[in-house]
Amino acid sequence: MQSRMKFLIALFAVLFSFDAIACGDSLYRVGKGVSYRVYTAPLPGSVLVYGQSEGAKLLAEALAQSGHGVRLVENELELNVELKSGEYDVVIAPYSDHTAVEGSAGASGAINATYLPVALSKDEAKVATESYANVMVADRDEIKHYLKAIHMTLKDKT
Repeated sequence: MQSRMKFLIALFAVLFSFDAIACGDSLYRVGKGVSYRVYTAPLPGSVLVYGQSEGAKLLAEALAQSGHGVRLVENELELNVELKSGEYDVVIAPYSDHTAVEGSAGASGAINATYLPVALSKDEAKVATESYANVMVADRDEIKHYLKAIHMTLKDKT
């Protein structure tokens, strides 16, 4: 009787241990571990962030953590040099600097990069939406909104 009970317990343990072997397989992307509470980019791209503020630095760090290749530039000279390289899919910069971004992109022929303007107020966002399809609002948008806009841009390019 005891040997049958031990056999049944062993059989039960073996049958239900197969489910435990597969735990966590979906938590890994190729070459990277995925952390909870961190957004990940399903389609990583190269992003150029232009700005001098602390918010621009935090945005660049968050985008890098999500899997994008990010470069932060803080002045117009660096912006010109980086846009001339033509390596970027998306450029994120304040809407107030849109003439500098467009002038740099036009002069260098870097038409490949899509400009995502960041408006500092709702009024500025209304003006920006007349010229641009995706406009981010600095005081309202979270990292997930930036990631979605970048993803849609990269998806449209492919």
